[in-house]
Amino acid sequence: MSSSTNIGLSDEHLAFVSQAIDSASTELRRVNLEIWNNPELKFKETKACKLLSEWLQSLGWEVNTGVYGIDTAFEARFSVIDGGRTICYNAEYGSCPNPVPTIAPQRLANSHVDALPEIGHACGHNLIATSTLASGVGVAAAMKHFSIPGTLVIIGTPAEETGGGKYIMANHGAWKDCDIVVMTHPMPDFSSAQMSSKASWKFRAKFHGRGSHAGAAPWDGANACDAIVMAYNGLALLRQHIKKTESIQSIILEAGKAVNVIPDYSEGSFSLRADDSVSLERLRERVIPIFNSAAAATGCSVELFWDALYEDVVTNIMLASRYTEYMLNGLDSDPADFLDPSSQPKAALNGSSIDARFWFTNLTDCLSSDFGNCSYLKPGIQTLFKINASNMPHTPEFQQAAGSDFAHTEALRAGKANAMVGIDILLHDEFYQSVQSEWEDSMKARGRR
Repeated sequence: MSSSTNIGLSDEHLAFVSQAIDSASTELRRVNLEIWNNPELKFKETKACKLLSEWLQSLGWEVNTGVYGIDTAFEARFSVIDGGRTICYNAEYGSCPNPVPTIAPQRLANSHVDALPEIGHACGHNLIATSTLASGVGVAAAMKHFSIPGTLVIIGTPAEETGGGKYIMANHGAWKDCDIVVMTHPMPDFSSAQMSSKASWKFRAKFHGRGSHAGAAPWDGANACDAIVMAYNGLALLRQHIKKTESIQSIILEAGKAVNVIPDYSEGSFSLRADDSVSLERLRERVIPIFNSAAAATGCSVELFWDALYEDVVTNIMLASRYTEYMLNGLDSDPADFLDPSSQPKAALNGSSIDARFWFTNLTDCLSSDFGNCSYLKPGIQTLFKINASNMPHTPEFQQAAGSDFAHTEALRAGKANAMVGIDILLHDEFYQSVQSEWEDSMKARGRR
């Protein structure tokens, strides 16, 4: 083995992994563009699932599709020598349903998502899939060349955009036999090894009342419109008493059809966010009585339908630090582009110089990712890489940047670093034990152990 760097793997390992991924770049670019040019919405990612699973199968991986409760999910496994640890990389490939209107950076904190037609891969999931394949290529080649025991897994995870695919898959047993879980995500104009996100839980409320003529016999009715308005107002009053790091969003979808008829049905959609899953559950416990009380006050009944829980991302600092070392020392990333949450470098966006930490806090701390569910199951990182987009994710500008050659190159760079982290886990017991110990402490602090 050649001389080693000051980080985990030898120079020989680093060079070999980089070369293996570079050699596959043309083919990876083809796959990247095939997904980018054919966007598919949640649970309908049939083309992307087929493309990725067949591509891995052609390289000798053992592949199963329709796994863990989702038809468009897949799991691919590769090993050379039995035993050892199991490392997993997640691939996303679903597209965005709704874009965010183009806004100035200073207005980001007050932005909202309009109900506009789909705009394709405006969150760059084509790049996530590409980067994950790159990691798979690099690790598999190293396992063969250096006779490394262990199992390499790629899990195709559809429906991240509002579908909570990983929540569903986790409930069906995904990631149970893995030792770490790793993925990455593109960002406008910065890179980081630390993803921060809110825990989020959306739900629908359906009130069932009793219809009657509003003029002739209103006393015979139970007004479902009144019920949902009471719930809506109750949530508005609750906002005064929740933490600044928590939020409640509400819309009324239906509350009657004719003014002279007491509505017998109403429906609304609601979303809760909090710093972490523990805080989110406490907030949920305060919200549910509001709906029950609104139903009781109006003589109606209510049903609450909870969607997928998006847990907050628990970044494993040991993994993140090692990733950072590989990016900066092994892969020549520009330190000015690589954002540590404690630092405040500048980044150019929309033609002006702004604080990149502003984007870090506003594009991560205000958003949610179902990778958080993985991070509560196993040690993990969701790293971030820049693609030089002129606006934030879920915008036309970001969608265009996601298809660029530059974005592809950066996706491969992130894939290389993630591959090196995975090989580190396979090779080094002490490093893995440190990663596992940190994760166990994190889970204990959150009441999960």
